[in-house]
Amino acid sequence: MMLNPEMYAEQFKNAFYQEMIKERDSLMRYIRKYEKLEKAGDCSGEEWMIHPQPDVRYQMYMEYLAALLLLMKDKYNEDYVWGDKRLSRVRRRNV
Repeated sequence: MMLNPEMYAEQFKNAFYQEMIKERDSLMRYIRKYEKLEKAGDCSGEEWMIHPQPDVRYQMYMEYLAALLLLMKDKYNEDYVWGDKRLSRVRRRNV
């Protein structure tokens, strides 16, 4: 059974931004892989025997991605724009 997008995003409410990036990348990998197979018309893999099938997971992962990106936007602003964290190890100089 798949979670609704709000429940999915709730899992990451207190996560570090770097963890959110990893999850986003994981979702994007699945989305890209599915699109590549779909364009090729390839439905021959054993994943088509598993429920939910890849096309349903594709749609849900896009919804998960949308919910996660909203959360990431807020977390980025909180920690990196208004806070003192940096994605790089090099600190920006105030200009």
